[in-house]
Amino acid sequence: MQSKRQIRWLAVAMIMAMILAACGSDDSGGGDAGDSGGDSGGAEIIRFAFAPDPAWDWLADTGELAVWEEANNIRIVTSSTWDEFTYFAGGHGDIVSMGTQEVPVLEQETSIETVTFGKYNYQRSPMMTRSDTGYNELTDIPTGSTVCVSSPVSNTQFWSVAMNELHGIDYRVGGGDYNLVVNDHFVNPENLIRGDCEAAVIIPEAAAPFLRTGELVIMYDGRLPFQLYNDFSGFDDGNFHVMSNLFTATEEYFDSHPDEIKAFLALWQRGVDLWNENQEDIIRAYPQHFAVELEEDVQWINEFMSDPANDWFVEEVYLDQEWIDAEVAIWDFMTSLHPDNPNRLEEGFPVPRFEVVEP
Repeated sequence: MQSKRQIRWLAVAMIMAMILAACGSDDSGGGDAGDSGGDSGGAEIIRFAFAPDPAWDWLADTGELAVWEEANNIRIVTSSTWDEFTYFAGGHGDIVSMGTQEVPVLEQETSIETVTFGKYNYQRSPMMTRSDTGYNELTDIPTGSTVCVSSPVSNTQFWSVAMNELHGIDYRVGGGDYNLVVNDHFVNPENLIRGDCEAAVIIPEAAAPFLRTGELVIMYDGRLPFQLYNDFSGFDDGNFHVMSNLFTATEEYFDSHPDEIKAFLALWQRGVDLWNENQEDIIRAYPQHFAVELEEDVQWINEFMSDPANDWFVEEVYLDQEWIDAEVAIWDFMTSLHPDNPNRLEEGFPVPRFEVVEP
């Protein structure tokens, strides 16, 4: 049986596979993060870890990125690295994208001080079941049943907190009240259909064909994680909360590059605006980002995301203090998790720094 320490280190390792997988990367910004800027023509370099993302591709392919780089004398060098600890600790990166619940874990495990200054995508992985089970909440499923998940961390961090706060359920990989089995997002829909698990936590686009046909349904009255947070957080500031993608820099970079930080956020605000203006065109241009091939599935994911309640892209990348206070409150809930949960934070943990950057 794995010890808590072994599970925690597995969780730490898998954060890297989820932090960057969910957010975005493209070499169109120019090479990898180790590039010192050779042919940058004197432009300031931002080394940014981000995995494939439709808004980034749209910025690049429409020429918006090139115009921004020329106007700001900045070149963004993206990296597809999966090892964020090495990326930051080795001094190879300036900015990365990660989830709210991952930031304090990163700082605890690496002692690297960070500053989070922008937001991009909400935590969107809902709990699903087969349409014929009748399950709506995890409490409807017998204790000890198998639940398919994508990682010991990432969205499991959210569901660990939600299940503890809503139901008093000990939800974790490697123990707890249910048998959580880790598989890839894109494998879990088939596992669920076959009956290998009674519920599964899956990004909506990975299950789009099955949701469209009605074979799978989203539990908790069809709500995604960011729609559930206010149910147990006690916050109701009129905003969605719990991010899967925040913009986070090393403290050293953030404090020494205020102009670049501002320009970086302005670029991503433009990306969000373009997403809102061209959603269907972007989905059709990059179906690989939404795991859709058939026209019916393209239409389904477009209609699903056209509902503002389901769109996991933010309207505005900029933070304000009220939003920050409500967002980071989930860290306090993480201190109440079962002592053996690898996602538990110790009381008095160092609080990561968030900063408001004005447009």
